[in-house]
Amino acid sequence: MSSCLQHLEWSRLCERLDAALASPLVREAGAEERAWPRSHEPATVRRWLSEQDGLQAALQWHGDPSLGAQLGRVEALRDEVARASRGVMLEPIELFAVGELADVLTRLATLVRPPDEAVLAVASDEARRGHEILVEALPGLRPQGELAAALARAITLSGSQGEPAVADSASPALAKARAQVRSHRQALVHRAEQLVRGTDLVDALADRFWTEREGRVVLPVRSSGFSRVGSPGTVSGIIHGASTSGHTLFVEPTQLVDDNNRLREAQMAARAEERRVLGELSRRVGEQAEPLRLGLESLARLDRIRARLRLGESLAAVRPEVVAPELADESLELPAARHPLMVLGGTEVVPNDLRVRRGGGLVISGPNAGGKTVALKTMGLCVLMAQAGLRLPTSAPARVPLMRHVITDVGDDQSLHANLSTFSAHIGHVIEALRIAEEDPEGTLVLLDEVAVGTDPEQGAALAEAILRTLVERGATVVATTHYERLKLLALDRPAGAFLNAAVGFDLEQLRPTFELRMGVPGSSSAIAVARRLGVDEVVLGRAEAMLSDERLRVDVLLQSLEAERVALAQEREGLEAQRVALRAAEARLDARERGEVEKAERRRAKAHDAAAAELRELEDEIRRRRKELRKAPLAEAADGQAPLPDAEARRFAKGARERVGKGRLPAPAAEGPVPERIEVGDRVLVESLGIEGEVIAIKGERVTVQLPLAKTTVERGLLRSRERRPRSVAPRPVPLPSQAARHFGADAKPVDASFDNCFDLRGQRADDALSMLEVFLDRAIGADQEVVILRHGHGSGALRRVLREHLPRLSHVRTHRSGLPDEGGDAVTVVWVKG
Repeated sequence: MSSCLQHLEWSRLCERLDAALASPLVREAGAEERAWPRSHEPATVRRWLSEQDGLQAALQWHGDPSLGAQLGRVEALRDEVARASRGVMLEPIELFAVGELADVLTRLATLVRPPDEAVLAVASDEARRGHEILVEALPGLRPQGELAAALARAITLSGSQGEPAVADSASPALAKARAQVRSHRQALVHRAEQLVRGTDLVDALADRFWTEREGRVVLPVRSSGFSRVGSPGTVSGIIHGASTSGHTLFVEPTQLVDDNNRLREAQMAARAEERRVLGELSRRVGEQAEPLRLGLESLARLDRIRARLRLGESLAAVRPEVVAPELADESLELPAARHPLMVLGGTEVVPNDLRVRRGGGLVISGPNAGGKTVALKTMGLCVLMAQAGLRLPTSAPARVPLMRHVITDVGDDQSLHANLSTFSAHIGHVIEALRIAEEDPEGTLVLLDEVAVGTDPEQGAALAEAILRTLVERGATVVATTHYERLKLLALDRPAGAFLNAAVGFDLEQLRPTFELRMGVPGSSSAIAVARRLGVDEVVLGRAEAMLSDERLRVDVLLQSLEAERVALAQEREGLEAQRVALRAAEARLDARERGEVEKAERRRAKAHDAAAAELRELEDEIRRRRKELRKAPLAEAADGQAPLPDAEARRFAKGARERVGKGRLPAPAAEGPVPERIEVGDRVLVESLGIEGEVIAIKGERVTVQLPLAKTTVERGLLRSRERRPRSVAPRPVPLPSQAARHFGADAKPVDASFDNCFDLRGQRADDALSMLEVFLDRAIGADQEVVILRHGHGSGALRRVLREHLPRLSHVRTHRSGLPDEGGDAVTVVWVKG
């Protein structure tokens, strides 16, 4: 496996992963601890992949908390936390680092918090499941807000050199003690300045300044000016040092001893309080040692998950589907795969579909520098990346069996030190592949670049064919690149599908490789053709062609003609695909235009309907007004024929109103389809008068309620036209809704619950007006499927009640009526049963 990792340059990919790490906690760990593990267990790899899905979802749900910057604040603090748990006092710089850790844990704990219900409702199953797995993977990512706040308040970058130190705000006692230190120091300095500037000691001082020795204020005194007994004009006190020459003594004058002592006592008190604060903070860190240890582990794991995710993002990679290699039907499939290291290096890579059946062989042929080795390495590196739980640089989810052994023979392993020729080195890898293929055939992937080269071509070709056949017969999965013609013929051998050809392209016109891999066809090496295009003498080329056997020459010509035909077919296919895309786009535009026109027509129809309804209401008001005016006309004029009778005038005016409303109505489309013989709930029908399709939702006798796109309407059965029936397989056949009106009539009549919709107040109306209004109300009740209505006419003289009850039996759409029950209002109301 070590040679495989070297051949496929796995270490370079790991270096890119290391560069994506943000935390010193992981970057400064040992090589073994920093290594990127790989697994052959699908469950483990799926968990690693799901952790990346979960982190990606969490960053989208909660926003990016500057994850890289936060992780960069975390140092390796396992030893410090462990010492605090044993009661050892930590120094300010160590406590400051622990405070950073606690603050980072608090900030990043939002990543494992579930999102809002609204966000979760629209999240994909992959994101939800990934976040659940992320939460399980980071048990230590829990907030440490109290500890972070306590440490931030007590330890700040307030040292003399900007280093962490205990702040005055750490405790009231410390603030008071430090205030005492400042006060005593100020008094001491003031007293020292007085001595230096005074005239009493001017001859004894070597210079007019004060300084410090061993934390105490001293004066520079001439050796001749020092006196142990304190003679006038001299300085007596404690000597703390002398100059190099010995002419100057640094003396703590007797006048400053008490002030220095008071300052030293205040400093000792402050230092004692500092140590008490440090001890208390260390104790609190020790109490949280286990959560902090788990937090460090979770942050290290989070940094690894983030590095995997960032590498995938830089590759525009896709999560693969990983499977166990024991599944016989599984294949290694990499749709539009790109070599990851080339992509990361900024090289423009031609994507290629790579596929090999498990237990089968893929033979890649074609000219040199055409991309055969790149395709081989891409397959091997993608298998290793999948084992490490990384997303793959493919256009769609790849399907990767997690091979337990990847054996490679790529490049030139010639070694003078080991006394190995190129051929001997290649054979060494082949021997290893044959051995492992026999021990674990299902879990073995063998990648052979230019198999069995470096020896006699004829014997090498025979040996190469024998090697590939043996590996596949043992059950290993094999991918090999070659120029040997006989290996290209393996795809024609039996059993069918054991081997598959693939070829890399070469543009003979441009004299450059296309780097496109074509599955299912062999490739031509095109050596003579390339040499001819490069200007090699035709004499040389002719001799070369003459030396080739007729069969070899025919094969090469055939392969070149196949390549030309393939290019032509590909161009034709691209043209057809472009036409298909254009047709789809045109069809989509037409559909959108049609939908727009239909919507416009619906809006115009609805607008016209609303306008007609408004005009009808105005005309009804006009009818009532005209009736009132006609009643006021002298009866004599009516008898002489000078004016029409009121009822005749009203009827003629109403007819004119209906004609005017009809003129403003949009013409209904011509009815299509027959009147349905049988209608059921759920049927699609056309409402002839409106020209709109809808669905039957209720049936009451000959009246049918239809749900239209924007409203519902009730019409006679004869005004409907058939449309397709909704298929029914399990639902029972719907039946017309039974009428509930009968229970409100008869000897055991139940009271009607009065509401705004089923009550009509006619009190105070003249008899003629009331009858006109009654017909309008009953028509609206029928349209609203209101079977039982209540007419409020009051008691009064009883004239209005009598007129109404005499008129109701004459109406064809009234089944019966009765006087109101006591709970309904008694004889002051009339309850009417309207025919449905």
